[in-house]
Amino acid sequence: MTPEAISNTIEQMLAVQRQIQESQIRNTDNIARLELQIQANAQQIQENSALIRSNREDISSLREDISTLVEEIAKLTVDQREKFNQFYGYHQSADSEPLNILERVIKVEQEIAQIKHQLRDRP
Repeated sequence: MTPEAISNTIEQMLAVQRQIQESQIRNTDNIARLELQIQANAQQIQENSALIRSNREDISSLREDISTLVEEIAKLTVDQREKFNQFYGYHQSADSEPLNILERVIKVEQEIAQIKHQLRDRP
């Protein structure tokens, strides 16, 4: 081999070595970026997990609140129904009372009329 051929071969080997080193540097940079991205993703996952736990707790608390409100509404509904029934009962008795009183007044008037008639018919 001639010195020029050896020199060319060495230059080619150095060029290949340089390309390999540049590729390794790029790969190292890419790996570092990927590691940073993985760390950021892991942190985001932790934050999301905490947020999900918090949301689940909030949802659970809201379900309990809704359940309590439904129970209170049911109680109020029963109370309102009872009050309505009482009011309706009072209304019914109030309606029937005037009729009873009116019937009594009519009876009393009839009895008075009979007594007056009996008194007139007496000698």
